Amino acid sequence: MGTGLDEALARELADLSALHRLAPLMSEYLPSTAHELSPSALVALLDEVLVGSRTVLVECGCGSSSVVLARLLAKRGFGHLLSLEHDERTAAFVASQLRREGLGHVARVVHAPLAAHPAAGPGGQWYAPSAVRDEVSSFVDSHGLVDLLMVDGPLLGDSRYPALPVFRDVLAPGAAVLVDDAHRPGERAVLERWSREYALRFRPTGGTSLAAATALA
Repeated sequence: MGTGLDEALARELADLSALHRLAPLMSEYLPSTAHELSPSALVALLDEVLVGSRTVLVECGCGSSSVVLARLLAKRGFGHLLSLEHDERTAAFVASQLRREGLGHVARVVHAPLAAHPAAGPGGQWYAPSAVRDEVSSFVDSHGLVDLLMVDGPLLGDSRYPALPVFRDVLAPGAAVLVDDAHRPGERAVLERWSREYALRFRPTGGTSLAAATALA
């Protein structure tokens, strides 16, 4: 019992500290959308972008955190973000907010409904191939290979498995691969499978729900 309470308290303190660090990027209020990154996870993502000098970013699943990430790229003066989102309402909000803040030059949201996908296995779904293929190809053609892949969707569990089969051929050597909700059984199973199939070594990011790995050169 004590251990669980200690862990919950540690997460709350980490999120409070993260909110303080995020203050320079919080130019105005943003709502909490479905499956939003926690403040501590968002800070870890932003740290990776800055410390790792990441410039070509793709995220599976978007939200208000995507707007904060776009603000960081705009303030830094370089970098581009492509976000895939299956929920139409969330995609519409984020796209509208990016336009309103004049961030369309650094970030783009693609509404990609869930559909049968060959990488998902029999009966499995992922972002509709027809909605993803051309967008990703165009993004990579324009900006280069992806050097950061953030997997925070769709939904939870093994529905996230297709991300690496789909993106492995457009990942730059040394690209960062981050996965949210890494403490959940479904996500742990996906990470173990990716580790076996793609020789990736995922590690927890302290105080957050993220796990991270570096793509082999």
